[in-house]
Amino acid sequence: MLCEETKPLISQYVDDAVSLPLRVTIDEHLDQCPICRSHLAELKLIKQNLRNVTRPAPPTNLVNSITEALAIEAAARRMQPRLAFGERVNRWLQPKLMPYTVGSFASVILFAAMFIGLRPHFVALHDAAMRSRSNMTVIMLSDPQFALDLNQPVNSEDYAASRAPFAEQSPSLNPSGALAALTRSYSAAHNNESDEMMVVADVFSNGSASLADVVQAPRDRRMLTDFETALRRNAAFVPASFDRRPDTMRVVFSVQKVDVLDRNF
Repeated sequence: MLCEETKPLISQYVDDAVSLPLRVTIDEHLDQCPICRSHLAELKLIKQNLRNVTRPAPPTNLVNSITEALAIEAAARRMQPRLAFGERVNRWLQPKLMPYTVGSFASVILFAAMFIGLRPHFVALHDAAMRSRSNMTVIMLSDPQFALDLNQPVNSEDYAASRAPFAEQSPSLNPSGALAALTRSYSAAHNNESDEMMVVADVFSNGSASLADVVQAPRDRRMLTDFETALRRNAAFVPASFDRRPDTMRVVFSVQKVDVLDRNF
């Protein structure tokens, strides 16, 4: 079982509300997964603390107090004069419309003020990004180390060299690996269905990787299965020596399956 399959069942597992075969499967997963074991320990601690909470005793005259309060309220309402239809409508609308109107107007003003205040920063960030992109393009065109032959397949070492400013913190995908092929197929999907997932993976020195946790599971479970299969098939990333990154690192991997509409221009 995967973590995202086990976590929803841990509460029933603690309450002994799962079948015996399922309990055995969960036990096998817990033996191998420290994250789920930690979640199980937290639930057991919460359950134990709830058992120790003392149940408050209601006052002896609670029923009589509630009955008297209701009788007083009913008598007061009978004594009130009947309001005109317009007044009743106004009282019904005022608490419902006024908060939304004032809140919406205030939100628009705050958004406008925030946008005006941050606009110089957005402009500066945009200019810096454009300058960085221009500088990187100049480096790649002028330095033979980064020159790639478009008529030849991209190898792992050349691709890692082209990502030198970022590779130390963000490992480079193996261009010929199954994971790169999978992500390319997602970006070119024409199945009228977009999907997204976010996972945590451990990347090792030889470029292989393993799934550590699922932060956001996709709607289509086959997407996660295909991702795990691609990780096992071959090295998903280039060797650590190509990126000059640590031998082992944990990264957050966001994968999107995008619906691309064909357009003829």
